[in-house]
Amino acid sequence: MTVSSASSSSNPWNRVEDRAHLKTLRQRLFQQLDGVALSGVVPVLHLNDLLKTVLDVGVDVDKTAQELDANPGYLNTGLRLLASQGVLTMHCNTEESTVRYDPAPRSEEFSPDAWLELSAQYSKGRVWLEHANNMWHRPEAAMKGASLAAMKALLEARSSCIMAGSPWSLRMATHLEGALIAPWMVTIGTLAGTAPITSWEGLDAQLSKMHPSRVDAFGELLKQLDWRGTTSGAFFLERAAAFGVTTSYLQTFLWADKLIWGDGGYLWNVEPGSPEIHVDRGLNVWGSGGAHAAYFVHLDEVVRTIFDGPLDEQPAGLCDMGCGNGALLLHLNEFICRETLRGQHLDSHPLTLVGADFNHAAIEATAAHFEETGVAGHFIWGDIGDPDRLDADMRTEFGVGLSSLLSVRSFLDHNRVFNRPTNERKGVPITRGAFAFRGERLRLLDVEQSLVEHFAKWRPYVERYGLLVIELHTVPPSSAAEKQGGMPATAYDATHGFSDQYIVGVRTYDAMAVEAGLRKVEECSRTFPRTLPATVSLRYFKA
Repeated sequence: MTVSSASSSSNPWNRVEDRAHLKTLRQRLFQQLDGVALSGVVPVLHLNDLLKTVLDVGVDVDKTAQELDANPGYLNTGLRLLASQGVLTMHCNTEESTVRYDPAPRSEEFSPDAWLELSAQYSKGRVWLEHANNMWHRPEAAMKGASLAAMKALLEARSSCIMAGSPWSLRMATHLEGALIAPWMVTIGTLAGTAPITSWEGLDAQLSKMHPSRVDAFGELLKQLDWRGTTSGAFFLERAAAFGVTTSYLQTFLWADKLIWGDGGYLWNVEPGSPEIHVDRGLNVWGSGGAHAAYFVHLDEVVRTIFDGPLDEQPAGLCDMGCGNGALLLHLNEFICRETLRGQHLDSHPLTLVGADFNHAAIEATAAHFEETGVAGHFIWGDIGDPDRLDADMRTEFGVGLSSLLSVRSFLDHNRVFNRPTNERKGVPITRGAFAFRGERLRLLDVEQSLVEHFAKWRPYVERYGLLVIELHTVPPSSAAEKQGGMPATAYDATHGFSDQYIVGVRTYDAMAVEAGLRKVEECSRTFPRTLPATVSLRYFKA
């Protein structure tokens, strides 16, 4: 069965060539990702008349949390999402360590009252997401009538936002569109595996693996969005993996009511050794694979400078802390072997590869990936917050010390269990993020000091060969509001803020590293985008 009406050569899979159109579609994609998070969270913020209050008179986070028996850390996270959308204005009193949110100034383009009324449409997005959650794990199952009704209701809500006609209502329509399509995108994308869909015939091949009721529903969706056989439809379908990471946190968004208004430790009430419940890790790894690969080429050039140097001055190999499925470690091994001086002398200077991860399933996945490709490596449990233990375990298990290797990692420093700082930090914080630990709202100075002490633990092990890291960052809500569609800042803050992860700004990250005694090698470092505010950085630190 086909739904594309595009199998003939008369309707080919045309890629967008016009740069302006391409930019518009990218902005739309980022707003769609924001919409997945907002559809899960905004209806929860309507409870107890919270949004009405904040849009009428503003609220102090801690006082309001106490009055409404909410968890201030997650309440702060939820309200910050709307500050990044330009609906609220965030005020941090650094002297008193308080946070307040007020309605954004009324203007010809924005009315808090009108936004509040129309924001009820996000509830249609939440209902659909409740039905669509995990549909990517059951593509062959029939689509229930209630799910189909929820999808149709969301399409109608999207139409209502479009008909409202204001800039912010049109953006809201795109948000609802994101909630609508995200489960479909990851379902079709994961059926295709790691390769993107690049033709209408390829789309039909994946749809053939789904239940006919789902194929019919998706065909109607393509028609309603005007994606059937169009370049716009091809653009989003080819980028299905871009929805993977945000959608992997869908269950956490749906638990926002428990996190904000209930048990702040809800996500962490699991038995030791049990699978994590805040993220669909398999979907997360699938979605991040394509996104992270875009940064590998920049890592390669740094690795080239290290492994093109005098052989006796090179590290013994690589240690990837947070190895995931081993993709980065295997990529760097292949690059070193193929492109560097070291690769020409592996007989006399073999390359030691160590993959470490906190997640036992990830260690097993890395080992299997290495075995599949025929590459030798060492795999071990490790905690990014405890390099001393990692070093000791590596010496015992493999006879190699952490300091003899180049330490590499991608998107991991923010995803460490929060360790309360040993020393009290004074002064004014640089960061303006929203950080929580089991529902508690963390002081910005404590988050900064914890990062300093984290880097300090790693300093002895990276003094000689350095630390090569890709990291994710937050941006100030005011910057995110100004650059709507320029980056999925709202989605990033939601996925990480509700799951106790600590993405700080680029300047904060660099400053804390310097304070811990690390030096950024400027010529080997960059941000994405190159100009701030940026959400991703590549850093090569040495002590």
